[in-house]
Amino acid sequence: MIRDIGVNTGLAAIIGTDIGHSKSPAMMNAAFQKLDMDAYYYAMNIKEEDFGTVLRALPKMNFIGLTITIPYKIEVMQYLDEIDPLAEIIGAVNTIRIRDGRMKGFNTDGEGFVRGLEKDLGVDTAESTFLVIGAGGVSRAIMTVLASRKAGAANPGRIYLANRTVEKARALCDKLNAQVCSCCVPIGLDDIPEYIREADVLVNATNVGMPPMEGRAPLDLSLLRSDLVVADVIYNPEKTALLQEAERLGCRWVNGKSLLIHQGCMAFGIFTDREAPAEDMRKAVFGH
Repeated sequence: MIRDIGVNTGLAAIIGTDIGHSKSPAMMNAAFQKLDMDAYYYAMNIKEEDFGTVLRALPKMNFIGLTITIPYKIEVMQYLDEIDPLAEIIGAVNTIRIRDGRMKGFNTDGEGFVRGLEKDLGVDTAESTFLVIGAGGVSRAIMTVLASRKAGAANPGRIYLANRTVEKARALCDKLNAQVCSCCVPIGLDDIPEYIREADVLVNATNVGMPPMEGRAPLDLSLLRSDLVVADVIYNPEKTALLQEAERLGCRWVNGKSLLIHQGCMAFGIFTDREAPAEDMRKAVFGH
């Protein structure tokens, strides 16, 4: 049930250009309702030519926070008063806290995914060795947070980053090695069979496995083994070909649902300074 929106209602929104399918409003409003908060979250489609004008106006209204999605995660940074250091390194912002007319940007993509590994599967992210496939935007966020977990660890595991264009993987690894923790190693897709033997955790950070590539996998599935933790950023389908094989082998695995929920809980905390009701948010989106 949607509560009445009054002059004191705290507003929050997800901003993009084609976001009618977003699950964020259901998730956030379930949390507001559970905690009996006078707040409401909704989706805003904004044309690219209007983005700057709209964003400058929102801090002058009752907005407490924003979720930023494609194509604005990079462009939004120029309008912010402050940016979290990890978001600065990632080079993208997807969550904004608004207080007293000022906007501070965060990136919850990587942290949400890594918290899923830690809380849902019990992975020691500081000392585990990772093989991450893909060097796009989600990968940059995940890689940055993983590297930050390893900074200062007694026995930090390496992070192998495999990408079709090795130069792109090398550029990201060089940046993280210099700015966060010297633990990242770029490799080519052909090198995966060699390095997966060392890995404790495999992460698919590509879109291989979702439509129109449903049924495909980002690597030769015969390389999987039962003691490997397998994580996929995709949640539609719930079990990609990669995760189906991981489940068949008895691997511990997690999909993009974990990223979505943990990311949403983080954003809720950023907006409200309150602990998110995670189970209510999960049920609102996935029904279980």
